[in-house]
Amino acid sequence: MPHLTLVSANRFTTPYPVYPLGLSYLKSYLNREWPDLRVSLVDMNMMGGKELTQRIQGLAPDYVAVSLRNIDDVDQIHKRSFVEGYGEVIRAVRKGTQAPVILGGAGYSLFPERLLTELEGDFGLVGEGEQSLIDLIRALEGGGELTQVDGLVRRDGVDCQLQPRCGYIDNPTLTFDPELVAHYWQRSGMLNIQTKRGCPHKCVYCSYPLIDGTRVRNLPVEQIVTTLREAWDSHGIDYVFFTDSVFNLNPDFNESLSRALIKEGLPTKWGAYFAPHRLSASQLALYQQAGLTHLEFGTEALSDITLESYGKPFRVKHVQRTAELAADLGIHQAHFMIMGGWGETTQSIEETLVNADTLADTVFFPYFGMRVYPNTLLAKTMIQQGLLSAEDDLLAPRYYQSPDLDLEGFRSRLKAARQRWVLPDEDLSGNIEMLRKLGKRGPLWEYIL
Repeated sequence: MPHLTLVSANRFTTPYPVYPLGLSYLKSYLNREWPDLRVSLVDMNMMGGKELTQRIQGLAPDYVAVSLRNIDDVDQIHKRSFVEGYGEVIRAVRKGTQAPVILGGAGYSLFPERLLTELEGDFGLVGEGEQSLIDLIRALEGGGELTQVDGLVRRDGVDCQLQPRCGYIDNPTLTFDPELVAHYWQRSGMLNIQTKRGCPHKCVYCSYPLIDGTRVRNLPVEQIVTTLREAWDSHGIDYVFFTDSVFNLNPDFNESLSRALIKEGLPTKWGAYFAPHRLSASQLALYQQAGLTHLEFGTEALSDITLESYGKPFRVKHVQRTAELAADLGIHQAHFMIMGGWGETTQSIEETLVNADTLADTVFFPYFGMRVYPNTLLAKTMIQQGLLSAEDDLLAPRYYQSPDLDLEGFRSRLKAARQRWVLPDEDLSGNIEMLRKLGKRGPLWEYIL
């Protein structure tokens, strides 16, 4: 039977290291669907390049799948690209084996043909990789056709061929890796897990629907609860973050999950990304009873003009009402903002700052400008308006920033703000490390209010 090694190439640890969830989903699914396939997992957050080569030599895999989590830090101030570092990882793999290298992951899926060429991979997989990886390896082993592999990217001379994804799985499974759990629990104070995949929203800048599809697929409630039970019983994990693009997409499913968690009686607390609308007091109270302690809102702006330009399905009044409900229940809340994105004006920036101070005590995390990704509505609109060429290289971090955003003026304006705004260049690592040593779990941003 063949041996597959999964490599997490991510080495970015700001503000804290993130468990390589995608590879654990892959490994768990492969173990269930192809028990005879030997699967090993290597994480670059736990070793250097020389160690990787030695590990690969020792494992002697028949195939190596390398996951690229992000392309850059999505921060216009620093503009840190990870592509060169990924190249170093793949070269270290090549030194240890002649096995085919398969590229995948969320970051890879945004630039599939370009990265397959740039990083000299043998194959690539766009979107979720569980079943596609099985189909690819079986085809390479002589048991199937490459043309039947969903989302496959392969070389065709100097060019690449991309086979569009036609389907998605509805039955992923997850078991946490014991070695990785110990590492990340100690350093980040939480683990991550999904409850659903896909997003139907049409935010102008967002690449998530391009990566994971627009159809929402709920994971089985029983599987989620079983995974959390195992994490607590085997590893003492009592805080997780649900990494869904938006947790509150399906109220009926969320209610079923919450009631199942309450019935299970776990001590596990959790947080998630929420849209600041479609949330009632009773829903929030139920989620809180099920363990919810942290709400991270993708608010992006507090001006109706800007929210409409961003393609958001809510308005300022919804944010204000939801923030009030969360405050009444004592649930910690943070709002992530995009200042100076598409359609932002001097007036809308001022409206956001004024409206921010009307909310209950919270913390704001602003980012400046919008990262431009291929095939998003933002990229298409910029091309139509002559602000971008279809041939422009977007692999190097490229941003749209409204000409009305004065960064220094914005920083100065924050001095009079009532709320706590954490700018992208503010280093909180020392504070986070201290709180971790004190045994604090979770995102920890509630301590900087």
